[in-house]
Amino acid sequence: MPLSTQSQGDDEQYVLVASLDNARNLSNILKAIAFKDHAIFTATPNGLKVTVEDSKCLQANAFIQKLQHLCVGFESFHW
Repeated sequence: MPLSTQSQGDDEQYVLVASLDNARNLSNILKAIAFKDHAIFTATPNGLKVTVEDSKCLQANAFIQKLQHLCVGFESFHW
């Protein structure tokens, strides 16, 4: 259950709203590609893609998909 004091109607002011039951998995994924200070986050209808690039010769991508009968992913995700 997400810990939030906002009502569902308050979500309309945000571009992206996503919730996780366990943030540790997301933290581990982001740590694995955190070799630079800047990343590109791309929101798609299926989830969130994170891209990190170093000097245009090394690129790392992580995809956190919307939960669809899987153990890891976003429980709710809309934009």
